[in-house]
Amino acid sequence: MAWILGILGAFFGWLAMAADEEVFGLFGGALAGALLGLAIRQYSRLRTVEARLARLEGRAAATAAQATHAGVSPRPAEAAPAGTSPMPAGTPAATVPVTPAAATPVAPTTPATGARPPTMPASPAPGASPAPPPYPTGAPAAASHPATPRPPTGPSALDRLTALVRNWLFEGNVPVKIGVLVLMFGVASGLKYAADAGWLVVPIELRLAGIAAAAIAGLVWGLRSAPQRPAFGLSLQGGAIGVLLLVVFAAFRYYGVIGAGPAFAIVLVLVAGASVLAVRQNAVALAVLGFIGGYLAPVLISTGGGNHIALFSYYALLNAAVFGIAWFRPWRALNLVGFVFTFVIGTLWGATYYRPELFATVEPFLVLFFLFYVAIPVLYALAGREANGKVDGTLLFGTPLVAFPLQVALLDGERMPLAVSAVAVAVVYALLGTWAVRNPRLRTLAQSAAALGVVFATLAIPLALEARWTSAAWALQGLGMVWLGLRQQRPLTRWAGLALQGLAACAWLVSLLDRHPDIGDRLLVNGHALNLLLLSLAAFGSGWLHDRAGRFRVLPILLFIGGLFWWSLLGLREILVNLDPDSIATAFGGFAAITAVLAALLRRPMAWPRLGWALALACLLLPLLALAALESGSWRWLGVPAHWFGGEERLWWLWIAAGLASTRALLQPRSRLLPAAHIAVLLALMFGAGLSLARWAEYRFGLGTGWWLPLALAPGAALAALAALRPNIGGWPVAAEFPAWRTVWLGILAGLLGLGWLVGLLDRGDSDPLPWLPLFNPLELMLLAGLMAALVALRRLSLPRGIPGLLWGPLATLLLSVLALRACHQLADLPWLPRLLGERLAQAALTIGWCLAGVSAWVIGSRRQLRPVWWLGAGLLVLVLIKLLAVDRLFLGNLTGIASFLAVGLLLVIVGRLAPTPPRSSEETT
Repeated sequence: MAWILGILGAFFGWLAMAADEEVFGLFGGALAGALLGLAIRQYSRLRTVEARLARLEGRAAATAAQATHAGVSPRPAEAAPAGTSPMPAGTPAATVPVTPAAATPVAPTTPATGARPPTMPASPAPGASPAPPPYPTGAPAAASHPATPRPPTGPSALDRLTALVRNWLFEGNVPVKIGVLVLMFGVASGLKYAADAGWLVVPIELRLAGIAAAAIAGLVWGLRSAPQRPAFGLSLQGGAIGVLLLVVFAAFRYYGVIGAGPAFAIVLVLVAGASVLAVRQNAVALAVLGFIGGYLAPVLISTGGGNHIALFSYYALLNAAVFGIAWFRPWRALNLVGFVFTFVIGTLWGATYYRPELFATVEPFLVLFFLFYVAIPVLYALAGREANGKVDGTLLFGTPLVAFPLQVALLDGERMPLAVSAVAVAVVYALLGTWAVRNPRLRTLAQSAAALGVVFATLAIPLALEARWTSAAWALQGLGMVWLGLRQQRPLTRWAGLALQGLAACAWLVSLLDRHPDIGDRLLVNGHALNLLLLSLAAFGSGWLHDRAGRFRVLPILLFIGGLFWWSLLGLREILVNLDPDSIATAFGGFAAITAVLAALLRRPMAWPRLGWALALACLLLPLLALAALESGSWRWLGVPAHWFGGEERLWWLWIAAGLASTRALLQPRSRLLPAAHIAVLLALMFGAGLSLARWAEYRFGLGTGWWLPLALAPGAALAALAALRPNIGGWPVAAEFPAWRTVWLGILAGLLGLGWLVGLLDRGDSDPLPWLPLFNPLELMLLAGLMAALVALRRLSLPRGIPGLLWGPLATLLLSVLALRACHQLADLPWLPRLLGERLAQAALTIGWCLAGVSAWVIGSRRQLRPVWWLGAGLLVLVLIKLLAVDRLFLGNLTGIASFLAVGLLLVIVGRLAPTPPRSSEETT
């Protein structure tokens, strides 16, 4: 190996150095290659020695274990031989130097013979000191445990790399492999260098003829050697044909020895001959080597003139030969070589030399190459041996992926010509799919072609409106590759499709820098909207395909989240860019409702339960958007316009109804998000209906503030009553499942209604246009009804006797206080809170009210034997007495203060007559 790597290092070192450093490169490369070969050989030897040592250690450990288990145990004392005095009874055991048999050292087994040496220790030499025992006297011998041999380890990465290099260099016909590579580089470099330096003094015709003659001789030699030595013969044939192609193209392009017609005729003969030889000998390597030389010819012998007609005509002949071979042999490697060289070199030429005036002469070649590599996958599928012909996904999806961006570059981004091109591509794939569907072996090809046809037909729409072709094309191509990769179980194709969708996202971000204030600003009908729609469909489709495959867990979730992100971004952008600010909240509500409806309609037919996430999220956003509509000032949908139920307000009722009906789709299969989605839509309904009634009362009829809160809370109270008394109605449209979360819904309603009740305590309660009457006004009737509902609810909670009243009593006292203060405000025209508390009439009203509440609680607790209620009344009366001494005594000089003291004294007398003592507790009764 060292000398082979030394030769290769010398050659590549000579190529890498400049003209004045060739000698250094030659010797330096040879030294580096030789050292590398020696290092590889020494490393291989070291690994061999380590393996042998490990085997020897394993054998030694096994032998030691066998010797340990075969040892002789010490004999008992009664079996001692005659003449041996027995050990005295009191002698300690530590004074007897007994060496257990298990402690006898055992020599390892000799690898050569496998025999075990004797276990008896050898006698010491005369005059030598006896060897010490293996263990201290009296110490027990340590138990011997057999060593466990180490498990064999697999080869390391360096071992595998070394084996790969060694196999390539030493297996097969090594000289031919190296020789052909060196010959190709040598011929190409030699022709170029000799021509530049002017070293050849013979006419160029003779030089080219000599090289061609040598190549023909090599070709004949390869043909004669192929039957006996196939590897040698085929490699020699491929190299010879490549050299001939280089000579012909050099004679035509660089030296002008032959004209274009003869040159292409000879190239056609050579490529056709290589194709015939490869097909007859079934040698894909011969075809690949010949065509690599053919494709490299214009690159290595290029003059820089950029004659694209000659270049692309030459490549057209080569691709025609690839097409002809694909008709007979399913050689995917040759197809990929033609595809890569054609489009890569064509792209490099276009980036360097293309000008718009060359479109008429370049476009036909692009169309021709596109058709070549659309047809070659068809031939590959027909030539396969599978019942359902295997599709070459790289060519089938890669051809439009590469060719269409080149078409965009040729057209300089013109939208309408690009749209026409996309339609033409869609027609080609539609015709291909229509033809392939008739052949049962081409079922996968027909499905792939049909998908591409739909993709490009869809792509024509955004191209006609705005040039967002890159992102949209890559996203849909990525979806097609994901589908094909999952269908044919090709992970590389599948991951390439996912990577392509990532590139599509990057392309969309780049497209944001190109701003055209034209049709791109129309709602939904613009390139941005359609681009985002295609991105979301590609992500959703990839997630659905992975979920159907059933072998993935995290990836489908990430893809679904990505699709939901693109879909949300679509709605967000279109609403913020194209709609009036006052309509934004209503538009967002409509977008959430449309999302919920689409998810509900597609969840069951697509057998994709994950769509329930989008449905639930849309439902959860509806109540927040309804509140945002009020906060942003776009509450016209709630009844502000003069024409009732016209405009945006009508849309909001549609959004809420659509969201509520969509929750039914979460039943089959049942989603864990069903309770949250249903409760969220009911909240949106409560907010919308309640606030609509409040705004309607304010702006439609000019009702006083005392009407607003009762009307706003009325829908919530109705929903609570339906949920508690008629769950089949209150739980529509999922009444069958509603009992599972009815308690939670009632708790949420109780909290919201309780919060509204507390807000109502702070309202002044104007009852315009009706006169204000104590207790008989909308606000106070609502507060009393809420207090009664709280009492009923507390009693249904099965609390201990007396506790509901104890919890309800402070609320009743608070309400009584507010009623007294509100009466002072409305009837005496006193200012509303907080200045009202400084008025004498208000303080007297509070004193009398609290005393009435305390007396009532005292009497009720005594009569019904409710000791906690009695003590609550007693506490209120104590509080009244403290208030009399601290506050009301300041007003004794006027009628209000005197009335307070008289009322409290009279009530205490009455209560002393009715219930002088507290009721006995249960312990006292027993």
